[in-house]
Amino acid sequence: MKQKIIFIASLLLAVLVGMALMRAWDIHRPVPIDNAPTEALLETGVWEDVPQVDLQQATEPEGVQAVGDPGEAQLATESQLAPIHMPEIQTVISRTGKTYEPQEEKSAGPVVLGDAQYNTAPAAEKNIPAQEPKSSIVMIAAPVEPLLIKTTEEYKAFKRRARGSYPVANFASEQVLVLESSSNLPDKVFEIQDVQEQDGKLVVTYRVSVFGLDKKTNTHSARVIKKKDLPLELKQVL
Repeated sequence: MKQKIIFIASLLLAVLVGMALMRAWDIHRPVPIDNAPTEALLETGVWEDVPQVDLQQATEPEGVQAVGDPGEAQLATESQLAPIHMPEIQTVISRTGKTYEPQEEKSAGPVVLGDAQYNTAPAAEKNIPAQEPKSSIVMIAAPVEPLLIKTTEEYKAFKRRARGSYPVANFASEQVLVLESSSNLPDKVFEIQDVQEQDGKLVVTYRVSVFGLDKKTNTHSARVIKKKDLPLELKQVL
């Protein structure tokens, strides 16, 4: 029991001695310059050789002008903004107590862009209505021949040299109109738009289209019409 008490007492004594040594080290250890306060550095004399500047008596370097108090804001007389018309406001009072009366609005005059010259069209000078621009679409003139198929045998012969799907016709009362090219253009460029009976003849309106030929499955344009012994007239349209 006595040995245990002596061990505990020795341990407590060692702890107290260690705390005392650490306290003494904290008090007498050197302070790093980066983390030391200004007062501590002055007391230690670290900054004795560093030149100091007295800002109380400082002056501007040569060629540098100090910026003074801007003073009271001035009312702008010219503005790039569009004028705001507020007739209900008669007087403007600033924070300093000064009053400003609204100026009379100036009528907007013509804008002169240097020495630019302006040329007007004759139609504008004489108040002549401008003509509509001409269309850039040009009608393609291509020779074409109509083919009237009146019997089943003729229709079969036509289908043997043509490709695609064609309408069914009752040749007892109907016939098939086909357009064929008379030039190097393929037959599929011709498209039948309408067939009308006018003045004792059949007027066939058609158009020439060279676009999308690779997507057309039929090699000819065909239309089933009533069987009538009338002359044909071809009329190309856009």
